[in-house]
Amino acid sequence: MPVVQDVLTLIETLAPLQNVFKDEYDNIGLLLGNRNAPLTKVLLCLDVTESVISEAIQHGAQLIVSHHPFIYAPLKAITTDTPTGRSILAAAKANLNVYSAHTNLDFSANGINDFLAQCLQLKNILPLMPYISQTEGAGRVGDLPAAVPAAALAQTLAQLLGDAHIKIAGNPDALIRRAAVLNGGGGGDTTYIDKAMQHRADCLITADVKHHVALYAREQGFTVIEPQHYTTEHIYIAKLRTLLHAACKTAKLHVEILQALTETNPKI
Repeated sequence: MPVVQDVLTLIETLAPLQNVFKDEYDNIGLLLGNRNAPLTKVLLCLDVTESVISEAIQHGAQLIVSHHPFIYAPLKAITTDTPTGRSILAAAKANLNVYSAHTNLDFSANGINDFLAQCLQLKNILPLMPYISQTEGAGRVGDLPAAVPAAALAQTLAQLLGDAHIKIAGNPDALIRRAAVLNGGGGGDTTYIDKAMQHRADCLITADVKHHVALYAREQGFTVIEPQHYTTEHIYIAKLRTLLHAACKTAKLHVEILQALTETNPKI
């Protein structure tokens, strides 16, 4: 019978653990459980919430694989007083194993950034910030099939991501020929705007854009299109299911790969 480590090996082939920012705090890998535990079912999710844990138990899954780290900041206590504490206790009580693939899944080939670029049909795709290899790193930049106004590109994104709350910083009528994408919260500072402009991109697509960053973009005559953090990443979970299912089949591992259906966007 397969064990947890068999599937972890496949995940770490898709998203190697070294493919992270070396100077950025992150928490990836097996965060709860036993590598040698028997395994028949895996549940994939963006966030390990109490509802996802209940869903895993209901399906009889032994392993949860999340994108966002199950345990991120150092913990001083694990109690039912906090959502994190309740989730850890519930998962441990049910003998669930929890693995998180965060920035390694963001930046690797066929990871989330590549998938977003492919959804937009970008051509001549390059990493926005290459540091792993010439094809891997933070973000992606590429040419659109045809120039479109920023507002039209935002509408395309809204349909692709199922996101009705996309914002634009800059001129909505600006023609976008070349776009940079960075899944999740790339709007915390101006670094990625500068990188996108260095790549001659006309816009940056990323989430969690702070006020001063939006102002900087506008003053630079640059466009930022801001979907929600959840929608830029949750769209990939179904793709990950396809990739992991194929990897298990190739490796002749009889493991069922499921996607959590109880997840919802916390901002809607």
